[in-house]
Amino acid sequence: MAGKPKANEYSLANLHREFVTVAVGAVGGSLFYLLRIPGNALSGSLIAVAILAAMGKATPIGGILRVFALASVGISIGSTVTPDTFHNLAAYPLSMVMMSLCVIAMTLASAAMWRLVFRWPGPMSLLASVPGSMSYIVSVSMGLGADAAKVAVVQMSRVIFLASVLPFIVVYEAGGHYNLPELKIVDPTGIALLTLAAGIVVGAFITRLGMAGGMLLGALILSGVVHYLGWSPGRTPLWLFNAGQVLLGSWVGSRFVDFDWSLFGRICVGTTASVGAAMGVSVAFALLATSLFHVSFGTALMAYSPGGQDAMMVLALSMGVDPIFVSAHHLARYFLINASLPFLIVWLQRREDRRKLATGEAA
Repeated sequence: MAGKPKANEYSLANLHREFVTVAVGAVGGSLFYLLRIPGNALSGSLIAVAILAAMGKATPIGGILRVFALASVGISIGSTVTPDTFHNLAAYPLSMVMMSLCVIAMTLASAAMWRLVFRWPGPMSLLASVPGSMSYIVSVSMGLGADAAKVAVVQMSRVIFLASVLPFIVVYEAGGHYNLPELKIVDPTGIALLTLAAGIVVGAFITRLGMAGGMLLGALILSGVVHYLGWSPGRTPLWLFNAGQVLLGSWVGSRFVDFDWSLFGRICVGTTASVGAAMGVSVAFALLATSLFHVSFGTALMAYSPGGQDAMMVLALSMGVDPIFVSAHHLARYFLINASLPFLIVWLQRREDRRKLATGEAA
């Protein structure tokens, strides 16, 4: 599906080809900006590189550029932290409980679409519908009698679908406009770069602890603390945030290198229907959260959307909604899914074993 991993993902050997891919992403982001498409830098770069991948011309983005992508995005989100940022902190626990229910409902709605309408086997329907942890899900899918290729295509398609469509839903609900982040005070370039360097160090430490997304989380925490304490005066410069968006979008788009586009075409209708079912549930929960917790619809929808984690955090900041609220919920969703998946896999495995025993396949 995605390109084969390099022996050393931090090698400089392919860096020049990676820069060409990122340059195409930058052109896509710039085009989306000129067309006034919401979420332009991320969505435009993602789609441009995905198209380049479909043409067989994209190069997978390696570890070096991914570090800068995640760290620059992390410090940008963290730079929004002020003493007033957590004014609705009391709502977080209840909102996260509701988000957990939303994850379950989204998974079941999407799985029901695959199972009842498109007649996929039960285990494959469920695995294709879990909103997150794609690598783990694909790795165990074959042992559960699922078609790993189809599961991977659905999981990857969900990310590009959300990054492309979700900003338009937020803008439509807001009456056809959205609020760009206000940059009244911007961090000096030197301070921003120093924060970036420190964020990379903290992110590397958290990554070494085995936490997925550790680079983004570490940079976010470091920048949040620095800005909360007033050691840095303003927001991350827009040029640095946009560079992070282009790098992130190019990275996600480059995951479509070696993507099975013919298979995508064959299950495109089902993928759209299943993601649409999940999004319908997400919208319903977001509307309820808006009335219960007094957050904007855009904030709630970004927080309750079915992934991907990094893209939703970036879109929240670029769309002018509360990025800390969104980040907290997606981190909680990540831990919820990863804590629940082993139990789900064991349950599915037992069902598969019983099915094989009943049909004589075990023999």
